[in-house]
Amino acid sequence: MLKGADDVVMEQEDSASRHGEMTSWDINDIKLPQDVRQTDWFQEWPDSYVKHIYSSEDKNAQRHHSSWAMRNTNNHNSRILKKSCLGVVVCGNDCSTLDGRKIYLRPAICDKARQKQQRKCCPNCNGPLRLLSCRGHGGYPVTNFWRHEGQFIFFQSKGAHDHPRPETKLEAEARRSIQKAQTAFSPSSPRLKRIREIEVLLQYMLAVDPEGCECKV
Repeated sequence: MLKGADDVVMEQEDSASRHGEMTSWDINDIKLPQDVRQTDWFQEWPDSYVKHIYSSEDKNAQRHHSSWAMRNTNNHNSRILKKSCLGVVVCGNDCSTLDGRKIYLRPAICDKARQKQQRKCCPNCNGPLRLLSCRGHGGYPVTNFWRHEGQFIFFQSKGAHDHPRPETKLEAEARRSIQKAQTAFSPSSPRLKRIREIEVLLQYMLAVDPEGCECKV
């Protein structure tokens, strides 16, 4: 059965009304909407002043995951988790990798670890590293808020990130693993030096007594 023009208009108005109710809330409201017919897909890079309602079954929402480098911040309301953006660590020489990518490292969460991180060298050119702090919320870091209510997890972001995206946690872990492997087998590593010393010793023994080395089956 075909719908009349009036029916279509009423459905559109009803949909707009429900959308308005779902976006008119604030994370600090005493009561948050519970008549949610459809939850949002999880957003890994939330930016600007946005709100999302996730299912309480969403694993990423349960972990308050974000690919931005966010750290927990003190909040007067124990029911609301507050997180602030740390920005991104960049190369002071503004170098690029062979494939043209810039160095955008993930800042360490701990203050001391982050200070130590900035004293290290760029993994690409060995130049100095520096921290680009986030100032996208009126001169302050972008802030994310999380709140669990009933069957839903409410998310609200305040501020727009004014810096490049840092590497994700998985990318950071992969980069550190590669660096460790390269260090373990670098020409100056003790392990590789010992292997070469043994090789030289074997070559010397064979040179002195060529028949003294027999292969046993």
